[in-house]
Amino acid sequence: VSVTTDANGEFLLSNIKPGTYEAIVEADGFETEKTSISISGGNDNTEILLTPAAVVTTDIAADVQQATGVQDGADDDNSSSGSQNVGSALNASRDPFISAASFAWGNYFFRLRGYENDQNQVFLNGIPMNDLEEGLASFSAWSGLNDVFRSIVNNMGLAPGEAGFGGLGITTNMDATASSQRKQTRITYSLTNRSYRNRLMLTHNSGLNKKGFAYSVSFSKRWAQEGPVAGTTYDSYGYFIGLEKKAKNHMFALTAFGVPTKRGKASPAMQEAITLSGDNNYNPNWGYMSDGTKRNSKVANTHVPVIMLNDDIKISEKTKMQVAVSYQTGGTAQTSLDWYNSADPRPDYYRYLPSYISLDTGVGNTAATDVANYLQQNPNALQVDWASLYAANEKNVQTNQGVTGKRSLYILGEDVEKQNKLSGTFNVESAIKQDITLFGGLSFQNQRNHNFKRVNDLLGGDYFMNVNQFNERNFGISELSDVNLRDDNTIVKVGDIYNYNYNTVYNKQSAWAQAVITKSKFDYFLTGQLSNTSFYRSGIYESGIYANTFGKSAVQKFMNYAVKGGITYKINGRNYIYANGGMLTRAPFIDNVFINTRSRNEVVSNPESEKVRTMEAGYLLRSPNLKGRIGFYATEINNAMDIKRYYDDDAFAFVAIAMKGIKKRYTGLELGIEAKVSPRFTVNLAGTIGQAYFTDRYTFEVFSDNDTALATNGTSTGITDTAYIKNYYVPNGPQQTATLGLNYRSPKFWFANINFNYIGGNYIDFAPINHTPRSLDLLRNNYGDAIYNSVTSQKMLNSVYTVDVFFGKSWLARKIVKKAPYRSTLNLNIGVNNLLNNKNIQLLGFEQLRSDASR
Repeated sequence: VSVTTDANGEFLLSNIKPGTYEAIVEADGFETEKTSISISGGNDNTEILLTPAAVVTTDIAADVQQATGVQDGADDDNSSSGSQNVGSALNASRDPFISAASFAWGNYFFRLRGYENDQNQVFLNGIPMNDLEEGLASFSAWSGLNDVFRSIVNNMGLAPGEAGFGGLGITTNMDATASSQRKQTRITYSLTNRSYRNRLMLTHNSGLNKKGFAYSVSFSKRWAQEGPVAGTTYDSYGYFIGLEKKAKNHMFALTAFGVPTKRGKASPAMQEAITLSGDNNYNPNWGYMSDGTKRNSKVANTHVPVIMLNDDIKISEKTKMQVAVSYQTGGTAQTSLDWYNSADPRPDYYRYLPSYISLDTGVGNTAATDVANYLQQNPNALQVDWASLYAANEKNVQTNQGVTGKRSLYILGEDVEKQNKLSGTFNVESAIKQDITLFGGLSFQNQRNHNFKRVNDLLGGDYFMNVNQFNERNFGISELSDVNLRDDNTIVKVGDIYNYNYNTVYNKQSAWAQAVITKSKFDYFLTGQLSNTSFYRSGIYESGIYANTFGKSAVQKFMNYAVKGGITYKINGRNYIYANGGMLTRAPFIDNVFINTRSRNEVVSNPESEKVRTMEAGYLLRSPNLKGRIGFYATEINNAMDIKRYYDDDAFAFVAIAMKGIKKRYTGLELGIEAKVSPRFTVNLAGTIGQAYFTDRYTFEVFSDNDTALATNGTSTGITDTAYIKNYYVPNGPQQTATLGLNYRSPKFWFANINFNYIGGNYIDFAPINHTPRSLDLLRNNYGDAIYNSVTSQKMLNSVYTVDVFFGKSWLARKIVKKAPYRSTLNLNIGVNNLLNNKNIQLLGFEQLRSDASR
């Protein structure tokens, strides 16, 4: 039997047969306590005292957890003293493998089992937090508020949960209500060379008082004038307030939080530009202004505040119910350079680099060598040339639509997404018998996004023209080049909308049910879910080139099912064998259904849900001094869809590659062991050997945004082709990892930790068009040589070896400051990731989507 205490450390065990049991109590900030308790069958009260551990927590790694979406939850480990009923081994227990995925591999884009992040599910106070547009849960919505988001339970893989069906990867259930917060006042300051340099957090939790009231408030500030990557800035605030009131059988809770953040971004760059710059942290987004200050062209502003209302109802000793509703608003805005009929201002644009110049037979290798030498000697030439952009705008004086002034050739545009999301859940849990517990619930989500682009900065100009320059180049100045036929005014200034303007609306309803049966030697569970997903696009602009851009599109509807089940054989209270399996269908996301949501209402032909079959099996060990897990998993995803978009220089058009019938397989072994060698020394070992690969070729269609040819059904005619990519790897992070951790905790309240890490098997994303019969035919004379292999092979990124060290020390505050509160402590944590300063770490890579075969 496993339970979680409330914020005051109180817990209740019910429906326990009389007898003597072993209780194992674990909590952040305390040593694990093992004790024997006797239960007579009546209302027994037991007090278990915990010894403070060396440190409360290691906050240094907390933001890494939130950034990767993998978090180490509270330990629900349990075992028994050998009675007939063997305690269940919950998958939510603190798992050495999940801990390694969070702390050791999270920095390197590791994704559990190779799944996309949209296969993870996050619940907060019972509310599903995954975005309906992309399927992701954005941890940035509460990052920096670590002190109030500590109550976390993770279920890995197909394990049963308490808030919903869950995902294929990690299902995270967080409780941020006021009564769940440990009673304390906490002040934290961190100095780091991560994305931010400084962090300050202030938190106060009242705990639940005698009147049944609790409140929690938290504030954080993270900032950096420049991060470790040149040109990056960081300015973020976080706020949280939680109120809760106990009234008879109800617990009413109000929770509100938000994290307004502004940051200058780093972006992937051409490998050739990185080599020429001599800096593996090369960032092409910034350049020097005339006054010598650095300016980043890609600045992101994010603020998505959330407010939640919860009512936890105790129907009886065996049945409880939760009703919750939340509203999420705000949005994101990101700037980027935009230009009209002018040279590309991006400093790492491939046509400016020596490798492309060498292809020009008119200038040859001499010019390419000269350019390479110049860039190596003048690295600032690989940064944004703000002065030339301002100068071009200053000189371009024109009269358009009665307006005379400097018509900007270059501007900073801003892609904006404003979101309004309403969610509600109704969940019930009932222990109908001592060995049978039923779960079930209903949920709904409605999300409305307004997407548009607006002028952020005219860069010294007076106005910009809202026209489609690519259509204007192909068809001249006419209605075909109009971005919006419903507005004759094409003059736009700072704050005005241009380029695209549309809404998307999403709805999802689901119902789920689960039965968990606990017998003397076996545990069983069965979970099912039915869901209905629908979405549509509503255009605000009416494009001159496409007739089907204005107004509401056809509603895309998908009815889906999901079922999973499992069995655990309990050899004894410490050894378990489990096997789980599942089948489900999943609706595609809007970005993989609409050919280009920014330009029109057109969708790919016959969009369908993807089909998933999955299983996992393994062995669990949960003993006082040794815990571990070894598991095998296999998942097949069929009928998946994906759309890749890029600009084709030769066609002067934006192009979409719509892929259908994608088949992928994920298999692997996972190992996690935590061995307590002595009362103070612990060894951790974790690793995975996985394979995520495509099991068959798929077909795709190529659509041009500037193609006026329409079929009779109102859709454009795409070029159909086949990508021969069978057995190519899914480019989704490292597939082989390992870590060895050595941990020492001193009785004098300090700890030291060192981790040795390996990360490998990370492949770059490939261009499907390079693997078509047409492209391969162009290379027939090069079969097997270096040119052929460079086009058709899939490159693996460098393997990574790193060492991480952490140290922490705690003091009773009264020993340093005599008037300090009685139970207050001072904690110092120091951590260094990548101690050996390995500078050749490659996180991800992708090929250009244009075909290389013709060159």
